Amino acid sequence: MDLDLTGRVAAVTGAAAGIGEAIARILAAEGCHVVILDRDSGAAAKAAAFLTERKFKAHSVAVDVGDAAAVTKAFADIGARHDRLDILVNAAGLLSTGAFADLPDQEWQRISRVNIDGVLHCARAALPFMTRQRYGRIVNIASVSAMRGGGSIGNTLYGTTKAAVVALTMGLARELGRQGITVNAIAPSVAETAMTHDVLTDDARQKILARIPLGRLASPADIADLTAFLVSARANFITGAVVPVDGGILTT
Repeated sequence: MDLDLTGRVAAVTGAAAGIGEAIARILAAEGCHVVILDRDSGAAAKAAAFLTERKFKAHSVAVDVGDAAAVTKAFADIGARHDRLDILVNAAGLLSTGAFADLPDQEWQRISRVNIDGVLHCARAALPFMTRQRYGRIVNIASVSAMRGGGSIGNTLYGTTKAAVVALTMGLARELGRQGITVNAIAPSVAETAMTHDVLTDDARQKILARIPLGRLASPADIADLTAFLVSARANFITGAVVPVDGGILTT
């Protein structure tokens, strides 16, 4: 299936590793020029080099998405280089674990700064490009934790931040549709990434797998494949959707 993405400019946050990197790779393979956005400048440059070495179009920009001024500057750099932005994927995120009663105030500030503020900052910075073009595709990576108030790994605070992403997705879809901009969210269950590696003990893994009808954890490619579809011409009439990629865990 031709996704008709050749020549599009796509910015992907958290794209130096994990789900974000998988999304960057598939969009590059589909013909996009991908801007790798990540706070780890070395890892971002390495992820971009992986793509350019394979003759794909990519470059990296180091940015902390929780810093509004830094995001504004990063998107100004994108504008100076391309004078357009067609696709934004908000994949940067932090995980939080532990019981609600035991968490300091700083933990909420730490995760909401990236999981909520980061999405807000990047969406706001992308809008001038997309409204001028009267075209844009935004995909936010949420989580099934948004529907469960936490979940298999993420705690109540984490689930709350992802629920905010879902609300933001639906609100922006309503506000921006008339301008040719679609906004959707993907809600993965636990995925095999560096972020989840340290908390996925053998016991935790087995308990999670027992609740997933498809019998495995998500892979970054599972989320990346759906992202490519949602930003493509094949999904022109889909907006405000929150699509679980969870192996059926929400049915149990």
